[in-house]
Amino acid sequence: MTGSTASDAAAGTRCFLALLPDAATRALLVRGREGLERATSGAARGMHWIEPEALHLTLRFLGTSGSAQIDYLARTLPTLAGGLPAFAARRYGVWPNRARPRLLVLELEADPTLSALARACEAHARTAGYAADQREFRAHVTLARLRPGCAFGILPKPPASIGFDAVALMQSNPARSAASYRELARVPLPRAGA
Repeated sequence: MTGSTASDAAAGTRCFLALLPDAATRALLVRGREGLERATSGAARGMHWIEPEALHLTLRFLGTSGSAQIDYLARTLPTLAGGLPAFAARRYGVWPNRARPRLLVLELEADPTLSALARACEAHARTAGYAADQREFRAHVTLARLRPGCAFGILPKPPASIGFDAVALMQSNPARSAASYRELARVPLPRAGA
């Protein structure tokens, strides 16, 4: 595990479990911004792009977490760190919808491996004492936060697939302008097929 130690996090910290994109995927997503910016002309002032080092796929949002929960989840990360294939991208999307835009995301195709990983995260969260997550898992990477009134043209075609190289326990520090994230624990993923 790398990054800050889990015990460095204060009780009451907002946390989540996430997959972290590999370097090639981060570069691909940053390059894709140009086409997305063209599709969002006029909305640029209403968009806040997520910094490349903060890009992630949330496997399970945990919310407010105590130190014992954080320590437990940091210890269980290696059980979540199996080799993963690259995942097919479905499309760029505006969530919850274009009438009320809040997020610009890259949606991924449904994948049994990714769904199984999300279920394993849910099981660990329940063991750690979190309430069941009633929301359906929707695999995505948030690319930008949007202000009301952002208008979009036709969104470009997404990359064919994206890859991940680590699973992490993350701390979320929400702010009015943009959230920031800190790794509390991280475990590298073995290369698929290795």
